[in-house]
Amino acid sequence: MPVKTTTQTTVPSLFRTWLLFSTLLALVTWGIRLLSADMMVPEGLWQRAWWWGLRFDLAVAALLAGLTVLVMWPFARLLPTLPRKGWLMPALAILLSAHLGDWLYWQETGRHLGYEAGELLNSAGSLLNMLVLHWPWVLGIVFLLCLAYQFPWWPSRSERRGWRLELNVIAVVAATVLLVRGSINGLPQGPDDALRLGNSSEATAALNGAYAALYGLQSSSKNTIEPIALEWMDDSEAQQRVRALYRQRLSNQPSRVQDTVSPVNVVFVMLESWSSYHSQAEANGQPITPHFDALAERSLSTYRMVSSGLRTSEGMFGLFCSYQNPLGRSVAETRLAMNDYRCLPEILRDHGWQTAFFQGSHENTSGVGSFAQSLGFSASYGKADIVTRDYAENAWGVYDHDLYRFVLETIDQLQEPFFAGINTNSTHATELRPDFPPLLAGSDRHSAMRNVMRLADHELGEFVTALEQREWEHPWMLVLVSDHTTRVASTPLDRFLLPFLIHAPVRVSPAKPERIAHHRDVAPTVADILGLTMPNAMGHSLLDPTAPQLAEFYHAGNLTWFSGNDRLVEIPLSAPDRMRCATWPDQALALDLLYSPCQPSDSDKARDAYALTKTAQRHLFEGRGLSIVQ
Repeated sequence: MPVKTTTQTTVPSLFRTWLLFSTLLALVTWGIRLLSADMMVPEGLWQRAWWWGLRFDLAVAALLAGLTVLVMWPFARLLPTLPRKGWLMPALAILLSAHLGDWLYWQETGRHLGYEAGELLNSAGSLLNMLVLHWPWVLGIVFLLCLAYQFPWWPSRSERRGWRLELNVIAVVAATVLLVRGSINGLPQGPDDALRLGNSSEATAALNGAYAALYGLQSSSKNTIEPIALEWMDDSEAQQRVRALYRQRLSNQPSRVQDTVSPVNVVFVMLESWSSYHSQAEANGQPITPHFDALAERSLSTYRMVSSGLRTSEGMFGLFCSYQNPLGRSVAETRLAMNDYRCLPEILRDHGWQTAFFQGSHENTSGVGSFAQSLGFSASYGKADIVTRDYAENAWGVYDHDLYRFVLETIDQLQEPFFAGINTNSTHATELRPDFPPLLAGSDRHSAMRNVMRLADHELGEFVTALEQREWEHPWMLVLVSDHTTRVASTPLDRFLLPFLIHAPVRVSPAKPERIAHHRDVAPTVADILGLTMPNAMGHSLLDPTAPQLAEFYHAGNLTWFSGNDRLVEIPLSAPDRMRCATWPDQALALDLLYSPCQPSDSDKARDAYALTKTAQRHLFEGRGLSIVQ
């Protein structure tokens, strides 16, 4: 009689499956991090950054593998058989999509995708359009997912006995939590841990984009924002240094009365994503922004203006409120946005100006529309309000041609004097209008950005001509300044330099201030022209030749202070004593800085920069308004 054999049902060994999936995901994310970091940090990577970044690679891999095993657990317990393949695909899809999203965001802003991840739904349609433009990467994701389908779980024949399956789950959870936290004791790790390297380029190379994106999604509560600890000096020294920096204002600030206020119509254009880096003429002398350049010669202007951030809402806070942003963050859509900052739009509205804000993209992308109204704009318009169009949308909204026409139609209905804030959109993407030929034939990002800037400059020229031909009841003023830069594949310095001009016929003579200007100087300058003051502003009017130069930018843990027209001090806020000093020869763009040992005068300037930042951040988070010297 033949012997009857019995077959034993195969089930997954959950802990060993977790180890297998974690290893595979870690290898994938490690390789992608190196690839993307090589693109983000063209000057090279460092072994120290590679090893430091492993903690982020292991954390995101362990998390996604752990979630996959938790999904498998009830099926392994309840079903007699379980499909061997395909379980890794959802985790890999999340991992690859997060990496791609972070890489695209880096190309736009020069910053990893962190807390902004929570705002992605506000721009879902535009982001989908951006992904379509990068279809080869999407095809690569699909290909890797097909490969991932072939990875089976680790088999076991005995884990259904007793509680072995559940013991495996407990082991998976414990190991996952340990790797995600980064340690047993102390605070859980986060993206800011990369800044402990003390070098922004190494921090960029170390941080895993998918980790930053997923961390941002899970911690993206609207009102969650905390200050960076600044303990290098005490409050007494900081206050003393800040009062010295603003000594002139404290001792000799003229008081103006309301009857000196001049009713001037203000058109304030935030040139989306324009940079001084991309505005330079070609090597053959061919200009990229000829209309802007020609107007700058007839205006108060400078190409040496420093941006207050890397996003529109950050630029708005610096431009309209003349104050420092939360370091590396935006006030918009946080608890800080609930404070009254007494910004330029609110001041003008209270003095009788009618105020309105216009965007070529969605009215509330990243909360910009509502943020504009919180700053004092009575009305806010976006692409949905622009019904009449000559051109189809780009990835983010309408071209500036259609936006400017809508603005002209709307301001005809406004009572003068008015204050119109405009955030343009042609340069939000890199797609040219079908009727506008490219200047540069290359398909690289640099050529694409220059081509679209040339288009935006052409549309700007049409708008300026229309303003000049308009009949005004009151005089008019045009402010042109970039809100931030984008797609600048160069040094952090180049990412924060942008074009600026104020054109006010008769009222303002052509000039180029000798000092390096900052976003924060724009609102006090406009107020000065109108006969108003902003006594709590951090910036100074560019019409005041005696005003001090106070310019800095924060990027990837470093505070860079312009200690002179040709000298910079880079201060790692986590280790200020490790500051670096550099000469900026001829204020050239796209040129490596010439680093040299810091002098005693540099160290003193660094303490001024730290004091100003410490004081501004403390007042900002304590809700004191914007009085830097109170």
